[in-house]
Amino acid sequence: MSNTFFIQHIEMIIKTLHKLTPEQKKELKKGVVEVEGKAMNRTALGVVAAIFKVYPNITFAELKEMLPDTLNPSAPKNYKSLFKPYTERLYGVVQPGTIRQECKDQDLDINASHFTEADETFKTSDGIEVLVSRTWESSDTESGNNDLQILVDHVAEYGIRVVSWESKKPFKRGEYSLEVINPTLIHQIQNPQKKSLLWLWILLAAAAGAAIYFLIKK
Repeated sequence: MSNTFFIQHIEMIIKTLHKLTPEQKKELKKGVVEVEGKAMNRTALGVVAAIFKVYPNITFAELKEMLPDTLNPSAPKNYKSLFKPYTERLYGVVQPGTIRQECKDQDLDINASHFTEADETFKTSDGIEVLVSRTWESSDTESGNNDLQILVDHVAEYGIRVVSWESKKPFKRGEYSLEVINPTLIHQIQNPQKKSLLWLWILLAAAAGAAIYFLIKK
């Protein structure tokens, strides 16, 4: 992916990044938050937590653009779900909380496909509950790709660096950690500077001066 495409893609999704300088955008690619996980699915949960840490005002639409469903196209075959391979619907990274009712209506176990505990879910700035996919395959049922590696490579564009995870060892609930490695940039992302209006005052003053001059000349 070229630098030009990267910058355009970032600016389309996250409005606050419009105001970052070219140098700040380079710093973004070096990482703002590091994620360390203890298992593939907990690492994915940590990635989403890191996104909310860097972009706390993100809307659900922006989150879905940032994390398209194609990153994790299929749930596994070992449980029935709302998604591929049992339907044509992509599994994805995150889904809205409304899938709780969808699963209930179809007598499916939401806990098999998604994290649902209070400390495992998120809420966007427009009030939508976010559930993170629980299953991350080393060889996706649909694509054959390593789902987590695809996610890790993708979110690096947004300042999220995953430094380690363990794919086969046992893990305890909630075991991932986040570390802010560029506090200056995260502050700038979350508190963009307003463009100076000095140039506007200068133009207005010049226009007023010109108007006065022509009035006096008359």
